[in-house]
Amino acid sequence: MNSNFFAIVFFLFLSAHAQENRLEVEKETSFVQYEGKHLLHEWEGINKSISGVALQDQESEQLTKIALVLIVQDFDSNNSGRDAHALEVLEALRYPEIKFFSDKIAYNQGQIVFNGTLDFHGMKVSKKIEAQVQKAENSFSLSGEFELIPSDFGIELPSFMTVKMKDLFLIRFRVVLLK
Repeated sequence: MNSNFFAIVFFLFLSAHAQENRLEVEKETSFVQYEGKHLLHEWEGINKSISGVALQDQESEQLTKIALVLIVQDFDSNNSGRDAHALEVLEALRYPEIKFFSDKIAYNQGQIVFNGTLDFHGMKVSKKIEAQVQKAENSFSLSGEFELIPSDFGIELPSFMTVKMKDLFLIRFRVVLLK
């Protein structure tokens, strides 16, 4: 994995006080799914290999920081040809990871709003992501969706039959954090 992610994780560990709990992503039930569109067809891909950590204030039980990383090649659209082409378009050898970090987290009536940085395809973009939260005794489940514009990250959109794909991905996610 990239040293930047480890630096973020190390920062989270160092900044954790006795008043904060460290939560880890539970990989078995967490996922990030994208939906792509072209004039002639639509497709989805899913990544079930999310890594990351979050810090939670012990008193308020609210999240204070989160760092997540996904490996680009772990997305699966159930079409090996499409996945291989996506790895080329996304330059996965040069930019193998997608990272998100937020330490600006707000709560609003059962929702969490993460204002953070999405690092994708070698570019960092400020991103606001809203999530529904469900608390259990030893876990948080965050779920939601947001839009991602590939060209914001310098991605050259592929075309099929001289028509480029739509410059928009719908991203759905569920991230389960365990104490």
